[in-house]
Amino acid sequence: MRYEISKHHCDVDATLAKAIEHKVEKVAERLKRYHPDVADMDIRLEFHDKQKMHECTLHLRAMKDTLHAKKDAPELRVAVDKSFDALMKELEHYRVKINKSLSS
Repeated sequence: MRYEISKHHCDVDATLAKAIEHKVEKVAERLKRYHPDVADMDIRLEFHDKQKMHECTLHLRAMKDTLHAKKDAPELRVAVDKSFDALMKELEHYRVKINKSLSS
């Protein structure tokens, strides 16, 4: 799975970059059965100065469907974790939907 990280007004250290890569691998592993090598993920990391909040937005395109997750938190790592958790939950619903359509 291909992914791209765009950063706006925030810095990503090596440990966070490695954590993001690990989370992307987990998503790719879940999609392997359904959409091998045809998934793209955009990861947008932002810092909003007025609210003093970090925001992480994920867009996962797999075949014709797009899944979204967007969360914010005072710390960037927390926002990333929350976003990936929300995406995994949405991905689980997507997998159930795909399994039902394949079994019909």
